[in-house]
Amino acid sequence: MKMGESLNPSTRIGDRAFDALAIGLVLAAYVVVFALVRSDVSFGQVFVSALLNALPLVLLTAAVRPAIRRWLIGSGVIRQVLGHVALAALFSALWHWMILILVGIRDDGSATEFTVSAFFSDPALAWQLLQGVTIYTLVATLTYMREQGELPAFLGADDDLWPDASAQAETEPPMKRYFIRRGEDIQPIDIPQIISIIGADDYAEVTTAEGSHLVRTTLAKFESALDPEQFLRVHRSRIVNINKIDRAQPIGDGRMVLHMESGEDIQTSRSGAKSLRNRVI
Repeated sequence: MKMGESLNPSTRIGDRAFDALAIGLVLAAYVVVFALVRSDVSFGQVFVSALLNALPLVLLTAAVRPAIRRWLIGSGVIRQVLGHVALAALFSALWHWMILILVGIRDDGSATEFTVSAFFSDPALAWQLLQGVTIYTLVATLTYMREQGELPAFLGADDDLWPDASAQAETEPPMKRYFIRRGEDIQPIDIPQIISIIGADDYAEVTTAEGSHLVRTTLAKFESALDPEQFLRVHRSRIVNINKIDRAQPIGDGRMVLHMESGEDIQTSRSGAKSLRNRVI
């Protein structure tokens, strides 16, 4: 598979189906709750109230999940703890603020002129913020589980559903080098110099001894162009150059931390650790 080819949509259907299912369940849950506590209003009003709560959640989840994947997963414990505390507080506060805006628009019937209260009443505010922190925790947990390949296979996130580079091997030999832009220059990157690759949606972040750069291709497509004897996918969003591993340290539960020559520490999933152990002679 060549680097410039488009991704077959079927390889992303698991993510899309999972997101659609989660959104539908959240909306349905709010409809049920509001229908029970507000029996004096019509179903249409109940649905609108549920939508006002669910829509900000969808937008905020779409924002924080890439941040968790990119900056927190695989980083040090202290950074992860501080990062999640900050993101949980921000997630909860922004959700509260967005609901206030939407409620003001609904009550005043105008998208340009509406009244917004500073806060809900004290009990409602505490409950709203607690919901925000709880939902953020659920989003973060599911994000970690998806990245580590621990969700059930029917949700499209099992380790066995990772594209297997060896199974996808075609007649073309593995890629030897590729080119990137550095300002006005075009710079060649030799594949053996790659230390690790991180999946970032439709991009891949490549780390070499000289630094990091983005490649406009998915992790699965990049993997299919690499030599499987040299590169190993150690969890759903990470590929490493096994020649750049300084040492591998078991951390329990079937996982490992890979200490790379660059000083980077990369945590594997259980499946990734098993694949690495299979290479031990």
